[in-house]
Amino acid sequence: MVQRSLVTLLAALGAILIILGGILGFLISLGSEDFGGRFGMDGGALVYGVVAVVLGLLVLLFSGYTHYRGAATSLGAGIILIVLGAIAWSVVGGWLLVLLGAVLTVLAGLILTVEALVGSSRGPARTA
Repeated sequence: MVQRSLVTLLAALGAILIILGGILGFLISLGSEDFGGRFGMDGGALVYGVVAVVLGLLVLLFSGYTHYRGAATSLGAGIILIVLGAIAWSVVGGWLLVLLGAVLTVLAGLILTVEALVGSSRGPARTA
C-alpha cells in the first residue's frame, strides 16, 4: 500500500506550484500585452491568475483532507484531485508552473484512486 504521506506531498506540492504559477503568471502579464489570454477585457491574465489561485487552494484543501481521512473516502478524494488537476491543466495549463502543479495533482489523485481500488478488491481481512 502506498504511503498516504506521499500522496499528500505530491498534491500539496502541486497546489503550491499552481498558486505560485497563478501569482507569477499574473505579475508577468502586467509587463507584456501578449502574455495570457483575454476575456474581452484587459484583465484576462488577472482572471486566469485568480482561477489558478482558487484551484490551488482547493487542491491544498483536499490534500489535507486525504491525509487525515481514512481509506473509505480515498476513492472520492482521489477522483476530486484528478478533476481539480485536470481543470487547472485545461484552463490555466499554458503557464508552466500551473502545468507542473496540475500534473503532480493528477498523479497524486491517480495514486490515491488506484490505491483505493486495489484495497477494496482485496476484500475484508480474514481471521483464522
